Amino acid sequence: MAESELSLPLRDAIRIPEAVHDADFVLQLDKAQDQPEQTLNDYVITPGIAAAFRDGLELVRSAFENTSARGTFVHGSFGAGKSHFMAVLHLLLTGNAHARALPGLQEEVAKYSQVLDRNLLAVDYHFVGAESVESALFGGYLKAIRAKHADAPAPVLHRSDALWANADQFRATLGDERFFEPFASGAGGGWGSFGSGVTAESYDNARHASPTDPDRQRITAQLIKHYFPALEVTGTWLDMSAGLQAMTQHAKSLGYDGIVLFLDELVLWLSGHLADSTFISTETEKVAKLVETGGGTLPIPLVSFVARQRNLKDFLGGGTGGAERVALDDAFQWWEGRFERITLPAADLPEIVQKRLLAPSSAAGESAIGAAVAKVRANPAAYKHLLTDEAGSSGVDFEKVYPFSPALVDGMIALSSIMQRERTALKIMSELLSHGRHELTVGDVIGVGDLFDEVVLGNAEPLTDDMKQVFKSARTFYQMKMRPYLLNKHGLTEAGVGGLARDHAFRRDDRIAKTLLIAAIAPGATSLKDLTASRIAALNFGSVKSMIPGQEATQLTTQAKQWASEFGEITVGQGADPIINLTLTGIDFDSILVHVDTEDTPANRRRLIRDLLVSQLGAAATGAIGSEYAMAHVWRGQKRDVDVVFGNLRDPQTMPNSVLQADGGRWKLVVDYPFDDDAQHGPSDDLVRIQDLKHDRFVSDTLVWLPNFLTSSRMDDVGKLVKLDYLLTGNRFDQYSTSLPVADREPARNQLQNQAASLREQVVGALRQAYGIDAVRDDQIGAKVPDGRNFETLAVGYDPLKVSTSTFTAAAEAALSGGLDTRYSNHPVIDRGTDEVRKADFAAVLDLARKAMAANGRIEQVDRPTATKVRRVVDGYGVGKLAEVTYVLSPQYFRWNDEFNKAAVGGDVTVGDLRASIADYGMTRDAEDFLILAWAAMTDRIFKRLGSLVALPAIGSLVPEMVLHEPIRPTEDEWEAAVSRAKVLFGIGSNEYHLSNAAVERVGQYGIKVKELGSGVTQLVDALTKHATTLGLDATSARLMTARRAQDLFAAVNRADTALDRVRVLAEFDLSGELPALGKSIASAAAVASAIDGAQWTLINQLPTLGAGDAATALTALRAAATHEEMHEALKPALSAAADAVTRILVARKPVNPSENDAKKAEQAAADAKRLAEEQARVVEEQQKAIAAQRAALAAQQAQLEKEQAELALRNAEAERRAQETHTLQVKLAAQVNELAQKLVEELQAPVEGKNLRVDWRWE
Repeated sequence: MAESELSLPLRDAIRIPEAVHDADFVLQLDKAQDQPEQTLNDYVITPGIAAAFRDGLELVRSAFENTSARGTFVHGSFGAGKSHFMAVLHLLLTGNAHARALPGLQEEVAKYSQVLDRNLLAVDYHFVGAESVESALFGGYLKAIRAKHADAPAPVLHRSDALWANADQFRATLGDERFFEPFASGAGGGWGSFGSGVTAESYDNARHASPTDPDRQRITAQLIKHYFPALEVTGTWLDMSAGLQAMTQHAKSLGYDGIVLFLDELVLWLSGHLADSTFISTETEKVAKLVETGGGTLPIPLVSFVARQRNLKDFLGGGTGGAERVALDDAFQWWEGRFERITLPAADLPEIVQKRLLAPSSAAGESAIGAAVAKVRANPAAYKHLLTDEAGSSGVDFEKVYPFSPALVDGMIALSSIMQRERTALKIMSELLSHGRHELTVGDVIGVGDLFDEVVLGNAEPLTDDMKQVFKSARTFYQMKMRPYLLNKHGLTEAGVGGLARDHAFRRDDRIAKTLLIAAIAPGATSLKDLTASRIAALNFGSVKSMIPGQEATQLTTQAKQWASEFGEITVGQGADPIINLTLTGIDFDSILVHVDTEDTPANRRRLIRDLLVSQLGAAATGAIGSEYAMAHVWRGQKRDVDVVFGNLRDPQTMPNSVLQADGGRWKLVVDYPFDDDAQHGPSDDLVRIQDLKHDRFVSDTLVWLPNFLTSSRMDDVGKLVKLDYLLTGNRFDQYSTSLPVADREPARNQLQNQAASLREQVVGALRQAYGIDAVRDDQIGAKVPDGRNFETLAVGYDPLKVSTSTFTAAAEAALSGGLDTRYSNHPVIDRGTDEVRKADFAAVLDLARKAMAANGRIEQVDRPTATKVRRVVDGYGVGKLAEVTYVLSPQYFRWNDEFNKAAVGGDVTVGDLRASIADYGMTRDAEDFLILAWAAMTDRIFKRLGSLVALPAIGSLVPEMVLHEPIRPTEDEWEAAVSRAKVLFGIGSNEYHLSNAAVERVGQYGIKVKELGSGVTQLVDALTKHATTLGLDATSARLMTARRAQDLFAAVNRADTALDRVRVLAEFDLSGELPALGKSIASAAAVASAIDGAQWTLINQLPTLGAGDAATALTALRAAATHEEMHEALKPALSAAADAVTRILVARKPVNPSENDAKKAEQAAADAKRLAEEQARVVEEQQKAIAAQRAALAAQQAQLEKEQAELALRNAEAERRAQETHTLQVKLAAQVNELAQKLVEELQAPVEGKNLRVDWRWE
């Protein structure tokens, strides 16, 4: 064998294209007829394909036996030539001489000559993009008819009722003679019955016939041709049954014996609509009507050939719901059960490949290929594996597909069957040749691993979502793990790979790795099952180089074990020639755990250790950048949120300075891991980083926890626990254990759970040693932290002590407390410092302080429960003095008075300034708020923000810009005057004893009553002024003077803007006279004004004109009442009495010597006046009664409310008194216990609301 022959460039032995295009190996069925010679020249007839043609012709023949509809699937893998087969059958059935002369097909041509002699109409369909089956089917038929018979009337394949209605309108408009004229001129023409004329009689008969009636079809076609040509392509399609009847009737009228339909990409088109189960059900029923027309016998036979590479249900992904999948399966089964099947054998592919791709281009090339095949045969072990495929290929097949192998072709068919249509086997093989055109020699066997680049890394996508995920996993593993590993192993970069020779070590290793991935993607391929080391080496013949011939499998096993130690996805079996497997999805082996090896990564080990430490520390995830976790740390009663981060301190890339920097006033705990990704580094490198930071003056309230490193065996335990946790989380075990017998699954789960629990305990024990909690053991700990200093800090002035605690939490808190003790040594020391002082505790003391200031700074009796609750905070923070049950708050007993007074030396002071004055104490915001609010209460300051008053703020609500204003209060004299007046005039201020801003605000609320009573006061002045003449009022009248004084007061109060202004107005306003009289005038103003307005002024105004006597007496009485204060004499009764007097006087008076007629008139006038007066009096009385009733009801309600409030106050006072009482009873004899029991019963019979009875005893 000449070595020069094997080194001959392959392109010189066979024709290899420079480039491969998408359409090179994908024949478009509907376009193949335009280039029949090219279609036939490329076609290879094998015995198997000849048999398929025989089946197809037999199907057509059988359809003519009973003029029936028949259908078949043309089944085959991608690249099997389904479209090509149907294109050739089309040419064969339509009389193409070249097709009938094809070698290998002559026996079938002779046998079915009668079928081939028939006049058959063949129609090709390409379903991609179709809207529906009927739109594609009938639209394609119309297109074919227009192409073949341009002058023939189009068949009616749409619903024509509307068309006939329009035709009737035309007929009525034009008249019969003009309407039928076009049909007479178009009769004949060689189109059989479809070209015959239309008469009124035939028109009327067809008008009422069914859509499938031949005469109706004929006349409809004529109507479309002459009057409605646009409907030929725009009409609504008939249903499948009617349409097929019309289509076959039309073809028959044109002289055809039958119709043959070739439907390409139908299944692929349907697969794109699997998400719509209604669409699939509807459309598959339509396809089924190609063989079950539903309309009786067709005029001529109809035969359908449907290309199908996969069963439609195989496109269903794993995400399809159970019920939906059952429904779709039923539709598929119903559909597929009605079609026959013609299968194009994959075994014919080697012969097709040899003729279309691999035919030697010269004698030299043929000789060289023969030599190369002989060389492979010389290695029988490898040769055996290269022949392994589903078809059971032989040595002859190997020769036909060289430089490929039957095994590669088998794997390629398996891959192409899950790819899009463009990725046919022939195309993939052509691309492999084209891409290797400049490097392949005759001696190179193209390996299975070479398929990976073309199939997986190419642009094409798999058909189903499930396989898309598998491909994604394969790409990810290769690009993110395997390829970087190989590049690093061989010292290469991506940029340096492009020019490497085909037999370079990197490319050979890369090819082996890709073979494992190909096997993982297509495990069903015969050639890729149970890949042993020897088979992998054979499938990539020449890629495994061995110094000793025959040791390729051993060398590959060694290499695979190295990969398995690096990647959990790869496993190596036992024995000299072990099975090597790469698992992407699924579980295929007895050992479940091995399939989650991919989870054992440094990142996942860190995650596991981090999670264990988080649990031990009691930390919680925050999700914040730079502070992944936080833990609660109580120091001197204050809860401190400590940020916790985990990372490799040594590595500034993963732990930059910004991550180490504490912020927000919080300390940060940085926890390093007890291992390093780089074995060259140890704990001392972490310490060096800290020392470098200190040298660079990096200062931060950061505590660093440096662990000792675990031994490699302990880290293996960590890795194993990672995998166990992953496997046993959620339903993963069920997912990965399907390869186990059902009976073995639960015991296996329990065993793994027990193993995980034990392993977790061991790992935590090792971590306790690593972080200095427990003593170190050499079998657990490797490299150690220098001097056992597990804690270091970046804070100034703090040197953490060696850990001496029993838990992780205690260790962290001890170290953090030491830092806070150093930083904030003056922070208040609280009793029980490890117990948090909560906001509610601060709020209770603040409430006590405010109550004390309202009582002039002192509370004599603080109930014991409250005293017990607040004493810890009062004493610890120095906010007042609590002696037994007496609480005092004054500057003397307020620890922070000096700091706050210094901050407020200029008068008003902001919250921000007050915070700054005590910042060095290191208190929390709640504590600072508490102290500021207590000082504000003590100094009677008010809060404003942006100039607006802030109602009594709560702890947690203070913001820096709030201003505490010095108290601006009235003088004591002003205060006393305002309070005394407010009590009398408005019933406000009866409980005010101490001048403060709060008290001023409360008393100032009398302004609300001024607004409520203001309209009545004004109405009273107006009413008195209006009737001043009759009432005898002038400027000196007491009632009018008082009403006007009240009006002036109210006007002045309404002009005041603040409570302070209102207090000063009330104190300074000139209120001459008795306050009770003014108070009565104000309170009754609305009622008196209403009484004045409602009085009978028609009568009253006559009093001054009625002379002396009774009239003068009545007028004097009215004016006396009007002049007096309402407090002294009510005006309303006087008004009623005056009106009554006028009525009596008018009735009593009669004219002197009247005539009889005048007397009657006078008598009638008097009667009318009396009735009018009585009616007016009645109306007024009813109004007054209604008003009185309303006022009485309001008064009763007010009285009841006041009574209830008084009773409640008495009960509260009594309860408070009883709660403060202490009873003592000395018992010497057992008999005296009855007396004690009786007293307790008496107490319990009258319980104090909200209190429990406490019983104490002691021996004296």
